[in-house]
Amino acid sequence: MAQPGLGELHQRLRRDWSGATTTEESARRQWWAALQVIQEDFSTQLREGGVWLAAPLPALYEPNALQALQGWVWVPERVSPWTLNLPLLPGQVKAEAGLWSPLALQPEDGHNPFLVLVTRRLQLAISLHQVGHQWEFLVRFDGTALSRALELLVQRLLREDPRHGAGLCGVLEHLGPVTLTDNLGSERRFWSALACRLAAMAPSLTVMASPAVPEEAPGQDGPDGGAAGTELEFLEALSHGIRTPLATIRVLSRTLRRRADLGEDVQRQLAQIDAECTAQIDRFGLIFHTAELQRQPKAQRLLCRTNLARLVEQQHRQWQQQLEHYAIRVQLELNQSLPDVMSDPLLLTPMLAGVVERFAQELRSGTTLRVILTRAGGNLRLQLRGDGQQGGDGQQGRNESGETRLGAVLTWKPETGRLHLSRSAIRQLFSSLGGRMAERGPQQLTLFFPLA
Repeated sequence: MAQPGLGELHQRLRRDWSGATTTEESARRQWWAALQVIQEDFSTQLREGGVWLAAPLPALYEPNALQALQGWVWVPERVSPWTLNLPLLPGQVKAEAGLWSPLALQPEDGHNPFLVLVTRRLQLAISLHQVGHQWEFLVRFDGTALSRALELLVQRLLREDPRHGAGLCGVLEHLGPVTLTDNLGSERRFWSALACRLAAMAPSLTVMASPAVPEEAPGQDGPDGGAAGTELEFLEALSHGIRTPLATIRVLSRTLRRRADLGEDVQRQLAQIDAECTAQIDRFGLIFHTAELQRQPKAQRLLCRTNLARLVEQQHRQWQQQLEHYAIRVQLELNQSLPDVMSDPLLLTPMLAGVVERFAQELRSGTTLRVILTRAGGNLRLQLRGDGQQGGDGQQGRNESGETRLGAVLTWKPETGRLHLSRSAIRQLFSSLGGRMAERGPQQLTLFFPLA
């Protein structure tokens, strides 16, 4: 008799569930916001110890929680060499101990994400899966649903590796009878915190679907002429696997910075670690979303009112710090009282940071990079201009010469060793964010955003 796969877990969680379906973009936003709520708003409960089980990649990254909890994660075998080589955290007793126990995801399990978490005072399960053409984000706090989910997971562990199964049973037994009690207080607190997170993500309730992304010609970066689907899936998984340990390092550095006994030099170095981790997390987050867009080029993204002028002002300092090692100064030129645009601020922020850095790499040291934001008819126009000096290699035009294409999404520059999104991928991503990119000569890049 065939054993049920992990896909059965989602069906068990759906029993007696009355939640609504939504778009994939909205469901994924809820998923990521929920992970933040669990690890930040309920951090005290996590540090008391317990278990967590997830697939298809690690859902938790907060170091104090990972140290206190025992975890099991089912991951695709093809990404295990990357995702399983996570750094150990300070204070772990055994040098060979990892952050969680890796298990092999089977083809019949599917790739819909889930997280089941059980501590003494917090018990919940969240999952994300497709229902027809819509998506469903489930959150269960009730003991009945959690019992059904844990029963399947215990059986799966006992079947795959009796040692892991016995370990899970032992932890659950140690937690005692409080494990699966209904917790209405935690549930209310969770939904309230989740609503606040989602409200912070979208500054307005006014949303619209982004225009359809134009299809690439065959032989370009489109799905017909670019990398195969398995390559893009691997790139998505790899991006997530890289961001997870970087997020752990960032949290550790921020924790250390709270100590009063550290000197100014150490504080400055920790701040540099934080900034570099943030930059790389954003970079690989963009790679993830771009790969996803390549696999679904006609997918629509929900856009909301975005104060582009304020976003640019807020990012000015970060851009300046980002370009200090190029000896380039960033100068803002913003018109007053500019209207809002329609975009996605969560993705637009790292997107602009990547474009600014890439543009600046073509400029000579000592150049002033002018960032000009003005109104142009029914759009806001964001221009990047050098002060007339050309790149040190003397090349004309902003092409990708000297760069090696790595599939449909990435290019690699051997001189610097840096990975970048390909220009066609950048144009496609900007289009999905409601914008349009125009390159006008080697020293000017113009971005257009529709007014709200």
